[in-house]
Amino acid sequence: NITKKEAMDRTVELLRSVKIPSPELRVKDYPHQMSGGMRQRIMIAMAIACSPSLIIADEPTTALDVTIQAQILELIGELKAKNEMSILLITHDLGIVAEWARRVEVMYAGRIVEKASVKDIFLNPRHPYTRGLLESLPKRKGEKLIPVPGQVPGLNELPSGCKFAPRCRYVIPACREKEPALIPVSDDHFSRCIRAMEI
Repeated sequence: NITKKEAMDRTVELLRSVKIPSPELRVKDYPHQMSGGMRQRIMIAMAIACSPSLIIADEPTTALDVTIQAQILELIGELKAKNEMSILLITHDLGIVAEWARRVEVMYAGRIVEKASVKDIFLNPRHPYTRGLLESLPKRKGEKLIPVPGQVPGLNELPSGCKFAPRCRYVIPACREKEPALIPVSDDHFSRCIRAMEI
């Protein structure tokens, strides 16, 4: 139970904490009066309003230019440290993963197919989908990209066995029989591939 003035003061304080300029004035603005980066900061302010111990940031930099992306990620990092909270970052941007994450869980068709430290994922991928994602990244100007073949199936059209089998260049008949479990590749590295030690 707080008064309207207390609620407004708290809102201004939250806007200030996410570096909204002139928060006393911007607090009355509508979303269409703000830039994409500013709207993202507002979402972050809403997320931290109740002092959570965990923030789930689902594609926090989508549709933002590179400069604003960097500012938003820096802000999230500052808030994480200041408020002693954890961040679960959901992203398709492997550059962001490489720079900001410590551990990674790669998902395909709604399932975790590989989990490990960032270093292990980038230097020693043990699932064909992870390997394909990394191989599809541009390395040098003019170098041909290697796309992951095929299309992601709809969740109502998933194949039996390994869900990645129809797109996998390492597929063998056993892959189509039973969906593999996450198996340990090393102490802290797991893959959902029966050929994880071979690829």
